[in-house]
Amino acid sequence: MNHLKQNNETYLSHLLFAGKVSLTLLFVGSVFLLHALFPICNIPKKWNLVSTNIKLYEWNEYTLKRNKK
Repeated sequence: MNHLKQNNETYLSHLLFAGKVSLTLLFVGSVFLLHALFPICNIPKKWNLVSTNIKLYEWNEYTLKRNKK
């Protein structure tokens, strides 16, 4: 489990963080697929590209800070 040591994480914290990221991206991807099939369905602001990009940036900043500890 060298990856966990390098990132100063426990197994549980890694599971929760990676799980949250992956489930969020799967969900947002599903919203965009639904929008592709049915363009009349608008994408809520909470899940649009700008909001998703901001969330990805925040998660990336978290991982960078975590590695510095």
